[in-house]
Amino acid sequence: MTPADVRSLFPILNERAYLFSGGIAPASTPMRTALEHHLAALTYNTGDLYPRFMDETRTLRERVAALLGTAEDEIVVNDSTSTGSSLAVSLIAPKPGGNVVFDGFPYPSSVYPWMLPPRDMLERRFVQPRAGLIHLEDMERAIDDNTVAVSVSHVTPAQGFRHDIAALARIAHDHGALLLIDGAQSAGGLNIDLHATDIDFFATTAMKWLLGPAGVGFLYVAKRHLERQPPTAGWVSTVQTDMEQLRLLPSAERFQLGMPNLMGVAATLPGIEILLETGMDTVEAHMLDLTGYCIDGLQKRGITVRTPRNPTQRAGVIAAEIEEAGALQPFLTSIGVDTYFLRNLFRVDPHIFNNREDIDRLLAGIDEFRSSQ
Repeated sequence: MTPADVRSLFPILNERAYLFSGGIAPASTPMRTALEHHLAALTYNTGDLYPRFMDETRTLRERVAALLGTAEDEIVVNDSTSTGSSLAVSLIAPKPGGNVVFDGFPYPSSVYPWMLPPRDMLERRFVQPRAGLIHLEDMERAIDDNTVAVSVSHVTPAQGFRHDIAALARIAHDHGALLLIDGAQSAGGLNIDLHATDIDFFATTAMKWLLGPAGVGFLYVAKRHLERQPPTAGWVSTVQTDMEQLRLLPSAERFQLGMPNLMGVAATLPGIEILLETGMDTVEAHMLDLTGYCIDGLQKRGITVRTPRNPTQRAGVIAAEIEEAGALQPFLTSIGVDTYFLRNLFRVDPHIFNNREDIDRLLAGIDEFRSSQ
């Protein structure tokens, strides 16, 4: 599929320039069709869904694994990035005198689980940016032989900065530490091969760049960690034989408790298929072209852009500082351009279904807003 082919699958783009894929993905026509089929089955053939759910969930794990460069048995289906991040933390034992290293652009779900007992006794180290960037050598200086784990976002949501997670994994592993990645702003936007990066855990969500709904998430657990004991267990996580001799499954399913969100699974598969059919190399190249084009346009207007211009240090998130962001964002919404703001942070997140005309429409809207002030 070409970007133009993908664009034709999203009805919202007939009327609006939707530029907030890092928040929530719009529904595609294949997603709507899948939901209609699921509702019809739930209404008229309800009993069929129960035996089918394991097969559909297995298919979803297979597709996500293919997209992220993993094996199916390393993927846990859950409900959100935060759930995956918390589960990963729970699999790591604290140690006296240990520490955890974060960057200075942390997302709460990467930090808060480490603040709960018994891991609250670990020292928390934050590596601050220099000139708006997190430098690998600064991360390396913070990591030592007492480091239990390093926890960062692959792409930071408030800056759009992309870590070199393969390099970070090598540094962490040299000191016996594990690397946990929040991939909410990278999975589905970047061409990722998790096996090649050698990271330990990768949590993400369907609702953003993976073109799916809220309520479905994934955790990658590297095969070398599949023997770890889960903090909880349910019927899906066990080999069901004699009730007195239950055994945990050898795959990542040992970390899944029960039946997943079946409607969410049905709604997630079409987006994964769109990305696979398009090819993640095409998705990443298209997205980087749009973000570079947008950054140039914003900077020409004197707007301070937090996101690096270097394409190896960014992905689909463009973060800018605009004092009037609280007024600009609703104005853009009123003229059919969807973005995001938080205080003076203004964000634009183009995806594979966007084109340069959408960016031009955004930039023209900014000009119109400024001229009206």
